[in-house]
Amino acid sequence: MPGIGTKTEGKRGALRVLLVGDAEDRRTEVRVALAALGDPPLEIIEVAPGGGGFNGGPPPDVTMVLFNGGNEEASLNFLQAQAEASPRPVLFALVHERSPVLMRRILRAGADELLFLPLDEGDATRALLKISETRRRAERQTGGIIVSMVSTVGGVGVTSLAGNLALALRYTLNKRVAVVDLDLQTGGMAVFLNLEPERTIMQLCEGDRRLDSIQLESALTKHPSGIYLLAAPKRIEDSELVSDKTIGAVLELMRQLFDFVVVDCGGYIDENAVAAWERSDHLFYMLDQSIAAARCAWRFVDLFGRLGLSGVEPNFMLSKFVPHHPITEEQITHTLGRPIYAKIPRDEKVLERMQLRAQDLWQVGAGSPLTRAVEELARRLASGGEVVAEQSGGLVSRLLSALGGRA
Repeated sequence: MPGIGTKTEGKRGALRVLLVGDAEDRRTEVRVALAALGDPPLEIIEVAPGGGGFNGGPPPDVTMVLFNGGNEEASLNFLQAQAEASPRPVLFALVHERSPVLMRRILRAGADELLFLPLDEGDATRALLKISETRRRAERQTGGIIVSMVSTVGGVGVTSLAGNLALALRYTLNKRVAVVDLDLQTGGMAVFLNLEPERTIMQLCEGDRRLDSIQLESALTKHPSGIYLLAAPKRIEDSELVSDKTIGAVLELMRQLFDFVVVDCGGYIDENAVAAWERSDHLFYMLDQSIAAARCAWRFVDLFGRLGLSGVEPNFMLSKFVPHHPITEEQITHTLGRPIYAKIPRDEKVLERMQLRAQDLWQVGAGSPLTRAVEELARRLASGGEVVAEQSGGLVSRLLSALGGRA
């Protein structure tokens, strides 16, 4: 059992938490409650108010100071000293009594969060996850860009656009690119790229060994263009063995090895898809020019909002776009209350030639409107181009307005 100045076993990527309090039994109670949270992972070090910090180790991400109803002055002094430290940790005060006087003094001493004991699991998880996500977003700036694509309506070309975007980034901008096929049951990306992978994501789901670059590279299949594919399992039933923990570890490592990681999330939303969205710098929802697709897109927006993901906002991609279609881009934009990030034109002839000749878009349709649109999307992502989304009225009123515009 950890005592004063000792720590729990370190975990890769864990938040470093300094737990400060005079009473060892109180610290133990809090440590056990924190360990039971599971997410985010924590590395906990316990000290008394005069016990210092990490004993020469890295500084804490979070300092939690216990107020036990005894010597509050020592705890307040420690809190204030931490508030003036550099680098400054995020400061939590843990209190038993809801005393307005004490709470005011704690906040004035520099506390960022105030939690009541015994710890509420939901409050503690919310506060710690917010810090974890902030740190993860800061770490993203040093790695590659993850782009995820999804749609809950079939036939809009998620797999073909994900594959073509990866090829455009390679051909046009000479980027190091990997594609992850998270449409685990369909496994359509290998077919689209005309590959027959011997190795799949299943190689990364075996055993408890921590994922490293050698293990990851052994599971990738190289395409003649130079991009790499992490393929879906060969057997449908094996898709159940792929966990969100594996997806998270894979994407974090791939970010360090590639300039771009393009993730085909398919049309099935589960924990694996959410794990990809959490780590994405861009998330695109694809739809076509139909009211049914707009309804599905709005349901997706509603779900995404309820998930409470703070690191990324979805943008919309209009697939198989036809300029003179009865349902226009303006009507769809009005329906969704959000702009269209990009339009990918319909080009059935080029796609048919790709399938019949088993060649890619640049081999059969270089210079076509479809190719130019995908290349423009690649350049835009590489340059960090963004579109600011705007909100307006309710779904039903917008649908009626869009339909009325056709009369």
